[in-house]
Amino acid sequence: MNPLISLDKINEIKQWLLSKKKYLNDIPLDLDLIENDVVDSLSFVEYVLIIEEISGREVVVDDTVLDKVRTLDRVQLHYLQ
Repeated sequence: MNPLISLDKINEIKQWLLSKKKYLNDIPLDLDLIENDVVDSLSFVEYVLIIEEISGREVVVDDTVLDKVRTLDRVQLHYLQ
C-alpha cells in the first residue's frame, strides 16, 4: 500500500480514538493503547470494527489479535500495508 494512504488511514483510526477520549490531545504511534486505557474492554470490539472498516481487511480475533492492535504502529504493520 502507498505509504501516504497508509498514513491517512492510521490518522483516521487515531482521530476515532481521540474522539472517544476527549482528554487526549494526541496518540503516539507507539503508545500501548490497552495498557494506557485508550482502548478498554468495552471499546475493543468497536475499535476492531473501525480497523476493519478503514483497512478493508478482516481482523481475525484469535490469540494474536491483542498484539496486532496494541499500538497504532502495529495496526499499520498488520492491517494497512
